[in-house]
Amino acid sequence: MKIFTYIKNNSSRVNKKNFQKIDGLELWKILLYELNEIGCEVFIDTDSQEVIDECSKDRSLQNTTAYFRKKKFIDMENDSTNTLSPANLMFENFLDNYVSDNNETIVLTHVTSPFLKKETVLNAVKIHKTGKYDYIHSVNIERDFGFLGGFDNPINFNPNVIQRTQDLTPIYFSNGAFFIMNKRVFKENQNRWGKNIHFYPLSPVEGVEIDYYEDLEIAKIIKRGLRNEKN
Repeated sequence: MKIFTYIKNNSSRVNKKNFQKIDGLELWKILLYELNEIGCEVFIDTDSQEVIDECSKDRSLQNTTAYFRKKKFIDMENDSTNTLSPANLMFENFLDNYVSDNNETIVLTHVTSPFLKKETVLNAVKIHKTGKYDYIHSVNIERDFGFLGGFDNPINFNPNVIQRTQDLTPIYFSNGAFFIMNKRVFKENQNRWGKNIHFYPLSPVEGVEIDYYEDLEIAKIIKRGLRNEKN
């Protein structure tokens, strides 16, 4: 088993998002400290010299290898006319250079999920290793009245009747906390999800994903609450 993630030096929606501090610790370190306790190898594709330097000296990241992002991927990210992310290409580059066993379980995660627990990842990996699914993907489950684009397009209910929310068909939202697969499956499909997939639901806390400033403020509140709970 290997773990892979991306860390970008800057971001468009939240300035220096991965380096914002939650309870005194940079966002990017929170999840990596947790996952390093698993003991397997962790790899980071990054355009940040700070991340590379920290990984070489921080003892809490001793299982982590950070390497500098290829220029062609940086150029793609900075090209305003390009509408596609090079994320799959960066993942494939990692697989080609650091994974020799085509059947080894690989966990692709994002440090913007600061409350993801190692126990959750290991349990999801256990499901993947049964061989029943090609992909395991973390999701948030919503049982509420959903519309796609407007009132005329209800997703999971009949607007002409009043239903109980617990009886509604659940809607699954990708939260990006993890995608689990092996090299062979990715190479065959060139994607981090596909048909033979198991949706792994996360708790509301573990499913928090930081995309906007509001998410960051919510994460700070949750972190304070978790700390006070321990005390």
